[in-house]
Amino acid sequence: MTKSKKISTTAIKKTVKKSLGKKNGHKSAKDWVKAIVIALLLLLVFRTFIGQSFTVTSSRMEKAVMSGDHVYINKLSLGARMPVTILTIPFTENTLPFSSIPSFFDWITLPVMRIPGYSHVKHNDMLVFNYPYENDVPVDMKTRYVKRCVALSGDSIRIYNKTIFLNNVQIQSDSNNIQFRYRIVFKKGSIVTDKFWEKYNINEGNLSAERVYDCDVTLNQAYTLEQDSMITDVRPLKLDKDQGSTIYFPNNEKFNWNTDFFGPVKVPKKKDSVLLTIKNIPIYRRIIETYEKNKLEVTDKQIMINDVETRYYVFKQNYYFVLDDNRDDAKDSRFWGFLPEDHIIGKASFIWFSFNNSKSGSGKVRWNRIFKRL
Repeated sequence: MTKSKKISTTAIKKTVKKSLGKKNGHKSAKDWVKAIVIALLLLLVFRTFIGQSFTVTSSRMEKAVMSGDHVYINKLSLGARMPVTILTIPFTENTLPFSSIPSFFDWITLPVMRIPGYSHVKHNDMLVFNYPYENDVPVDMKTRYVKRCVALSGDSIRIYNKTIFLNNVQIQSDSNNIQFRYRIVFKKGSIVTDKFWEKYNINEGNLSAERVYDCDVTLNQAYTLEQDSMITDVRPLKLDKDQGSTIYFPNNEKFNWNTDFFGPVKVPKKKDSVLLTIKNIPIYRRIIETYEKNKLEVTDKQIMINDVETRYYVFKQNYYFVLDDNRDDAKDSRFWGFLPEDHIIGKASFIWFSFNNSKSGSGKVRWNRIFKRL
């Protein structure tokens, strides 16, 4: 009986010690690690398949999104893209934080696949995508941009004197968001201070001559500036029709296109067939060679695809034509061509946080922009 009591007492002591140890943190440390790992895994799944944040760093879409805006990317809408680069450090982009060291290895990459979404790309959608013109990294590791979709697959687009024609129908510019470069001339003796630009909410511009400023403003801003007593002239700056250059798509001297006079060109659509000629092959060269991974050889008289002479090409995926809202300070499809569907990450949905990183307002939270829908 005494032995039984002794055993029972020992068991009770062990139980109490174990319980006390758990309260003191000996066991809870493992629980915390487990909880953190599970939370990180759930966050990784959320970022991969549902949505993630994107920080805007340029002024090219200024009136819609500003530098310092943290934008939520909706991946479910168009269907989440499956990971392509497997050997990558989670929760980083293509480089480690605060360095230029790559955060991935491209030893193993998978084909681009997308889970079906509940919607599709529409006109004027703000798309977040990987920059197509980068060649040395996998598609999901390319730099991320946000721009406005102007033309869909199968659309014909033409820009004439800054005006967009979509399928031969003129498209009106959004007078509140779309910016153009204007020349603003002040009266002699006018003193132009930072307060003047703050009054009209003008952030981009430069002094080009005495009393003459070239600024990026909307149509509504330009109209308001015309009424100011300090100003004598407000006029848009335009390129001439013959001011083409190889810096503009399709980056070939045979095409005399620029940002104000562009096209017409049809945006490629999946399964559509195009007649290839020596003249138009520069438009489709990058699609055939880079995006759809074919061997292309062009001579003075022949077009060879995968060592077979051909006159027609069938597109394997959809493409889109995107523009910056700041049309005269842009890096959009007018420079690098069509946006492949497999480069799209998702739609810019809303601004969840905004931090003013400009010189005049550095360190300030833009409370009026938080949860703004896009």
